[in-house]
Amino acid sequence: MINLFRKIRQENLIKNKFSKYLIYAIGEIVLVVIGILLALQINSWNQQRVEDEKEIALLTSLKSEFQHNLSTLNESIEINRKVTESCLQLTQLIRADSITKVPDLVDELLLNIGGISSFDARTGISSEIVNSGKLNILKNKDLRERLGNWLTLIGDSQEDLLFRSDNYTMNLMPFLIQRFPLANGELTKKLEHDKKNYLETYKVKSPFKSNLSQKDLMEFENQVWHHKHNHDYVVINELNIQDFILSTIEILEEELREKG
Repeated sequence: MINLFRKIRQENLIKNKFSKYLIYAIGEIVLVVIGILLALQINSWNQQRVEDEKEIALLTSLKSEFQHNLSTLNESIEINRKVTESCLQLTQLIRADSITKVPDLVDELLLNIGGISSFDARTGISSEIVNSGKLNILKNKDLRERLGNWLTLIGDSQEDLLFRSDNYTMNLMPFLIQRFPLANGELTKKLEHDKKNYLETYKVKSPFKSNLSQKDLMEFENQVWHHKHNHDYVVINELNIQDFILSTIEILEEELREKG
């Protein structure tokens, strides 16, 4: 097409038809400009397509990570629910002065209150996005803010996990060791991840019996209460994290639907 304009321009110059030459020269310039604009637009489309593909990949990876965290968190919530229930049941037995009357039940409850779970979030994808400057790839402003808040939320929850663990190890366990045959809990011990029954446990009950004074009972109640008190913070954190994860997954799914 450009060669045709050039040929016509040359013919017009030869024939001294300047006005026609000018028109064709302008037409040639316009055609070149249009070509440049089209090339720029195509390049822009290609860049946008690449950015969209990157965003979809990040959204998909984030959804997978948050779904994994939700599954792991739900398991932890269920385990910790059992700890709370066992603390409450132990308190009832203490107040009814029935600790020595139902030793088998007490052995089971003491085992349960020590079966605390700690939610260990997987944050590889979200951390990489936040720390590597990939946040700008995500167009949803709410989602970008959530990823920053997510890492903060997980970090803040670790403090309560440490309080619970330290109290159990340094306060409750020393009290129980001096007053209860804790080895009896081994008779019913079962770890969920011991799928092939590798775990070896005691098969015979301890010959020792617990004998608590009124002072011991009051301290026992306080120890159980303090353990539950620290445990409650962990439980609330997990329930808040669960709500956060569920709402984040909804946003991710909506974004993926719009881009699908």
